[in-house]
Amino acid sequence: MRAPRRFQETHGGKRQGLLRLRESISASTDDAPQEIKRIARDMHVPEATLRGVLSFYTDLESKPSEVRVCQGTSCKLAGAPALASALESRFKCRNAYCLGHCDRSPAILNGQGEVLTGDEAWELARGTAPQFPAHEHRTSLRSLAREPIVLRHLLERDAVELAAARALGIYESLAKALGGSPQELLDAVERSGHRGRGGAGFLTGAKWKSCAVAPGLLKYVVVNGDEGDPGSFVDRVLMESDPHSVVEGLALCAYAVGAREGIIFIRSEYPQAIASMQQAVGAAYEQGILGASVLGSGFGLEVSVCPGLGSYVCGEETAMLNAIEGWRGEVRIRPPYPAVEGLYGRPTVVNNVETLVSIPFIVERGPEVYAEFGTERSRGTKVFSLNQGFSRPGLVEVEFGITLQEVIEEAGDTGMEATILGGPMGSVLLPHEWGVPVCYVSMAEASIQLGHGGLVAIPRGTDFRALLAHWLEFMMEESCGKCVPCRLGSQCASHVLQEQDGSASRARLRRLFDVMEAGSLCAFGQSMPRPMRKLMESFSGSVFKSGGRD
Repeated sequence: MRAPRRFQETHGGKRQGLLRLRESISASTDDAPQEIKRIARDMHVPEATLRGVLSFYTDLESKPSEVRVCQGTSCKLAGAPALASALESRFKCRNAYCLGHCDRSPAILNGQGEVLTGDEAWELARGTAPQFPAHEHRTSLRSLAREPIVLRHLLERDAVELAAARALGIYESLAKALGGSPQELLDAVERSGHRGRGGAGFLTGAKWKSCAVAPGLLKYVVVNGDEGDPGSFVDRVLMESDPHSVVEGLALCAYAVGAREGIIFIRSEYPQAIASMQQAVGAAYEQGILGASVLGSGFGLEVSVCPGLGSYVCGEETAMLNAIEGWRGEVRIRPPYPAVEGLYGRPTVVNNVETLVSIPFIVERGPEVYAEFGTERSRGTKVFSLNQGFSRPGLVEVEFGITLQEVIEEAGDTGMEATILGGPMGSVLLPHEWGVPVCYVSMAEASIQLGHGGLVAIPRGTDFRALLAHWLEFMMEESCGKCVPCRLGSQCASHVLQEQDGSASRARLRRLFDVMEAGSLCAFGQSMPRPMRKLMESFSGSVFKSGGRD
């Protein structure tokens, strides 16, 4: 598979240097200082800068042979700490947030890039050779929408091979769009009312238009495959089993905005998704779908797959751009926004996987048909990721406007005490709040974060103090460190939680959460205090061991 020239020159050299250094450190720590000097010289960066990058990414500080034990919220509730303790007697282990197999928690990723879940993971911990399945366990897929849009191909069959993808009609929308003008495509996406599915719900057409009209000939499209919210796994499934739909959505975006280069950034915790996307991109090049003339249209597009190096915060779009450029994955101050000044300072559209996979439907059926799905304020469909705490876990596609209560009832309410919607940066919802309609605007008005649609069941009997401590630990480990409220605030809050004086601790935590929410640079520090505050106030008897709720 080829990579675009500019990608190799600017990002590829730095990345290869970092990976070479990791291999050297893994082989022998004695030569590491000299190797750092050599690679810093080859990369034309100060040694201190290289050390700063090395210290940021978990994968660069760890050996590839280590077993990664998922400590995402779903796995935490399913006994991941006990699993980690059992594994540590036999393997070198490290934490991971998250492996994206929340429908069958707990999960681990061994040194060979194989994911083991549930009983398989426990068998390995007990010293019993796990019986690897002949094929990967398939995630349960279903649709409550009048017609599925995001999962429409997967509900028929997996479409990893190009022949299977073409048989399902994938790339026909791209061919149709190439027969018209980029402006026509932009107008169609704008008329559809489509919103980005990454969490913010920003209008996709408006974002694309901002990039299209931004000055400059060189523009990028970046697919955000760093789905890291513990509880969400729709992007993983799409990249693993329907990769050509991702490529088609990327190509449509690139044509609309005038970008000639695309990068698919995928978290390292998704090795199968990385392999599947690399295979799909390679096959697309071989068949003339990508390259100097996309489908013979004269429009050129180069696409590369860029694996991450272990950092949750790189799911934030500006941190991800820094990671692609080979630097620490710290957030950037906005404005300027990526659509105007993004990758390498050029106009860049950043969309997540689910966002792009639904674009071909708009081109194929028309924006008016797409706009008939959902509500006036949130068009189309949304895929929910349901964790193993439900009777029917897996992915379920719904139309906007359905209530969260209906989604939960379909998945099977197993007597849970609450649900977590949208991961640690989302919302903790009690049963009386489940009647809210699934709608970006309606939920925002109710101070509810839909996020990426991950839904985690909190069973009765949960230790809410341990859950709050878990979220604070997650925040401490995954903060990029750029701003003080997030970096130090999470540490201070963790120390306060350990204090015995319940009333004083509660007041101090509230003040700390207010500061973190108001003063952090990005959504990570701004959003995490909300569900933690809700947890603290709704289950104060469990959190502060004082009995009763506020």
